[in-house]
Amino acid sequence: MEGAKPGHTVRFQGLKGAAHLNGTQGTLVKFVKKEGRWSVRCDSDNSNVNAKPENLTLYRYFGSKKEHLSFGGPGGSGSGRVDPSAADDPSSWATGLSQKDQYEWFSNCYQMRCDDDYTFGGCNLHGPYDPDATPDSIADDFLIYCILADRATTLPSGWDWKAFLKAAAGYISYAFEKDDARERWGSENVFQAMMGGRSLRFTGNKIYQSDVNEDKDSVEYCEAEQDAERSKSKMQERLGGSAGWDNLVEDLSNGKRFSSI
Repeated sequence: MEGAKPGHTVRFQGLKGAAHLNGTQGTLVKFVKKEGRWSVRCDSDNSNVNAKPENLTLYRYFGSKKEHLSFGGPGGSGSGRVDPSAADDPSSWATGLSQKDQYEWFSNCYQMRCDDDYTFGGCNLHGPYDPDATPDSIADDFLIYCILADRATTLPSGWDWKAFLKAAAGYISYAFEKDDARERWGSENVFQAMMGGRSLRFTGNKIYQSDVNEDKDSVEYCEAEQDAERSKSKMQERLGGSAGWDNLVEDLSNGKRFSSI
């Protein structure tokens, strides 16, 4: 991670006009070049404020040590790479979760990526956020996610794709935002994964092999998308079986909400 980017977590400091925010956290939305400020979504009330770089502290983690690094602009005066050693195992997110919770968490990971692509990714509408979404289109988008997840080895041993697809039908047609993650899982912070914990966004980046603010899809995503289009049945057979995916579409058709915005 070079410097500060949209989606990163920051802490407010030294604010005068909005002193009540000092010490609280927020998420970077975008850098407003004209004003020389960052647009930040506040964790406290979900509002957006524009803050000078010197009034923000970027959260970074190195091994087991947490540091707050002040930065001076979109590139970051304290830029550097996070030591990835604490997150070498892409499937470590599943540690400590029951199988049922693993299925829910991994479904939420897809949902949050869809939400972040809409919010931070230039209004990239896919999955349940596509205004023309159907059960089939959501399942097709979800298939790409599952292909990528399998190839990125982000799934724990013994993963039951058929059971997972049955569980996922109850989640993936709905929106899922950061507040929902906090309510369900207690918190959501990319850097938690670098401390040996788990983060929906961090795992999403591992799966898609890209951050939401990047201009282009990753090579891995493009390959998975092509495979899902050209060899759909073959991909489905590997990931739960064609019947499992047919059942997913049927379950999504039974009273689910397809457009979430």
